[in-house]
Amino acid sequence: MADNQRFTKIKKNVWKMESGGAMYSIKKYASLAQAVKVRQVHQLLSAQHFPHIAPIVDKSDPLLIMQPWLEDAKAVNFKRRIDRIDSFRALQALHDTKYSIDWESISCLPHYHMLEKWEVRLARFEELREMCEAFLPSSTIDQLLTYGKDSLQIAKKQPPPVSSLTLLHGDVVHHNILRDTNGRICFIDFDLACLGTEEDERVLWMHRVLPQISYNPTFLMGEHQALQTLSNQSLAKLLYPNEVLREWLHLLSLPFAQQQRMASKLLHFTDTALSHWPRLWYDVERMMK
Repeated sequence: MADNQRFTKIKKNVWKMESGGAMYSIKKYASLAQAVKVRQVHQLLSAQHFPHIAPIVDKSDPLLIMQPWLEDAKAVNFKRRIDRIDSFRALQALHDTKYSIDWESISCLPHYHMLEKWEVRLARFEELREMCEAFLPSSTIDQLLTYGKDSLQIAKKQPPPVSSLTLLHGDVVHHNILRDTNGRICFIDFDLACLGTEEDERVLWMHRVLPQISYNPTFLMGEHQALQTLSNQSLAKLLYPNEVLREWLHLLSLPFAQQQRMASKLLHFTDTALSHWPRLWYDVERMMK
């Protein structure tokens, strides 16, 4: 380590480095394939002067991704209208790069298959039912399984959206979408970048946002005209309790002590979501053409 460099560990594989008065983010990947993918995505976007990413500034170690540290940048807050508006516009701009970049020719990008992934997630949740019952009433588990199975069945009956494939960020959680001190929206962590239809990522973004606006899709579509053209299949995907299932599966993967710390908050999240689901179901069915 050079004398003029200082490192602060942020999490398991991420460090903040100070070097020569400048600050950098350094992320080390266990997989060369993943590092290559992230690097190639950044290179292609940078070549098009895409404004919503931070550049990669060091290429000496193939497993390391080094970028300028976005000092004082803050994660978007989906409760705030301006953050919903700006993050969605940036996401649209990311998807629109398909008109200048042939993402389908990039071999390192895996194809995203939402319904198949969600089927696996639901099956895993059902397999872990006995573990879930340590935290959730059996009736709540039954509700989640019923909503999951019924929504997948409805979605499968609908024709898929007619759209060319594009780059998907893959993980549009709020802390991967930053606003810098100049007000610019910046995407970080392209680890799950993949190839898919823009409607799928719009659905994933909506799943993240809906809990922050009382699960009101009509309100959200009023803010974003592009959401008003969602296909019936994409609308049906809004009925799948994705966020709740994902969070419970994450909790069950943690050590017992961490499970106990998270359980209370997740129980509240689950109860709130399920209290809104009948209305959400009514709203979505009314929107389907």
